[in-house]
Amino acid sequence: MSGACGPNHRSQTSGVDVVVVGGGIAGASAAAYLSANGMSVVMLEKQEHYADIVRGEWIAPWGLREAQVLGVEDAFGVGGAWEIREWTQWDETVDPAEAETVDMTRFVPGVGGPMSFPHHTVCELMAEQAAANGATVVMGAQRTHVTKGVAPVVTYTKDGEAHELRPRFVIGATGRGCTIGRQIGVSMATSVHHWGGGVRVSGLDDWPMDVQAMGTEDDKMFMVFPQGDGHARLYINFPTENKDRYRGQEGLTRFIADFELASLPDRGKSVYAAAVPVGPLKVWPSVAMFPEQPIVTDGVALVGDEAGNADTVLGTGLSCSLRDTRTVCDILLGGDDWSPAAFEPYLDERRFRMHRLHFGAGIIAKLHCEFGPDAAERRRKARVLMADNFAAQVTGLLNMVPPEEVPDFGFSEFFAERLFRETV
Repeated sequence: MSGACGPNHRSQTSGVDVVVVGGGIAGASAAAYLSANGMSVVMLEKQEHYADIVRGEWIAPWGLREAQVLGVEDAFGVGGAWEIREWTQWDETVDPAEAETVDMTRFVPGVGGPMSFPHHTVCELMAEQAAANGATVVMGAQRTHVTKGVAPVVTYTKDGEAHELRPRFVIGATGRGCTIGRQIGVSMATSVHHWGGGVRVSGLDDWPMDVQAMGTEDDKMFMVFPQGDGHARLYINFPTENKDRYRGQEGLTRFIADFELASLPDRGKSVYAAAVPVGPLKVWPSVAMFPEQPIVTDGVALVGDEAGNADTVLGTGLSCSLRDTRTVCDILLGGDDWSPAAFEPYLDERRFRMHRLHFGAGIIAKLHCEFGPDAAERRRKARVLMADNFAAQVTGLLNMVPPEEVPDFGFSEFFAERLFRETV
């Protein structure tokens, strides 16, 4: 960087093609992909070092296909990603021995099953890949601010020194905080159906490492996502009125104890009696976010959760992030027109995709994240209906294949009305 730098000065850099703000899966993959294809890139990440943020650790097969296209699939493999081959859906209305198991390796040829992985490790490897490709990676970038325009300006501080970048374009990828989105005038409408919490554990030596568990019992929707070698990420979704249930000094103890579940084999003893926390417990509202203004403007495009997201119960957040990254980066690499009009294909595809994901997440949340006797009876009847009519399972395909490949009828109000009329 050039220019004087001191208490009253700001170093200035021009000649940069793209500044990526945010070094998560979306931002780091964008920096790696663009720099691999000859662009000058600066990536700004506010963390000094990547840490466990307790979210975003399951990626669908269609998301892994996006990672292959972006050339970042090795970051998952080297970073500890673990293939999950089977998905068992447990429930309080079903004997554990009769719980349905799905082979998840058959949906996307050449990919296999979904992956579960430590998020921070994969992000770090993607950032290292971007740097090896020639990108400038700035960790610990604070107070980043973007001024949109045909000649956008990015300012930030690092170790108390002020810096200014004048790139041709900015990709905002700061996640659900929507830092850059707010700066360029994008607000979000939100809805919260339930709350969730998660912690990474070791010690699950008796849990089958190729099987993920999902199920509902009492007022909990629980998940076990294996990460290999006895490690797993445990999640619980719970009602919004109980949002404080895992707060306080004993919150982690209560969280793990809640995996004593009659719907799991051996009442979940291989989980609750063996789990040793190896990361923090975090809880959060499961927020669905809907942008109220265009997510592309002069000089700036938003990707990943910063551009809006579906309820986390669907598990498609990382796949969407990589699809966003690939689509936006291909437009940047495809020509010199970087005006908002050039990104209409991105906006059109994303609107279509997110409509389907929001619709599907609503169905999954109603089936599995609502609690009490009426909800349990709804799940029981849904299980019978889906066993009799495979078409009733269509929404579940969203976890596996790209939204555009799911049959259209699964996103009609008629389908939803029929499904819940048959199950209530």
